Amino acid sequence: MVKRILLPLIGALYLLMPRPAAAQDTPVQVGDPLYDVELHDTDGNYSYLADYAGVDGKYLLVLFWTSNCPRCHASFPEVAKYAETYADSLSVVGVMLSDNHDGWMEMYRYRKPFAWPNLSDGKLLSEGAAVPYGIGLYPTFVLVEPTEKKIVRKWSGFKLDRFQSEMKPYFEPVQ
Repeated sequence: MVKRILLPLIGALYLLMPRPAAAQDTPVQVGDPLYDVELHDTDGNYSYLADYAGVDGKYLLVLFWTSNCPRCHASFPEVAKYAETYADSLSVVGVMLSDNHDGWMEMYRYRKPFAWPNLSDGKLLSEGAAVPYGIGLYPTFVLVEPTEKKIVRKWSGFKLDRFQSEMKPYFEPVQ
């Protein structure tokens, strides 16, 4: 008798439990709030993506990349130009998606190629931060406005004119 009552009750409670956003059916889109993920640096310090959003009233550009992606590497100098030129209104954070997590950790400890924080979730591409953002192409850029921390732009791939075009409503192209 107890089993007859408890099992359906437990099943109903399970169905009513909130699910994490990563289990959602559709990835975050422009207009959605920034989806927060836990990340770490090469020293093992953990933080959340949201810790970087809206700081000092700045836009946040999140650069999702993989270490074996030529287009990702090609984007770094342009991202650096924007980060330097618009330092008063734009923050950048890199999120290395783990196609080679150990290699990234080793390389980054000895040579920090970015002026911005570079983090990782240490998970495989199919289960980490790439999932809630629906990332299938690299690099993927997500621009977050500072007030409500909503996504205002999201695009994948790197071509100079496309990058400048996506940024232009918020930041003039940098020469």
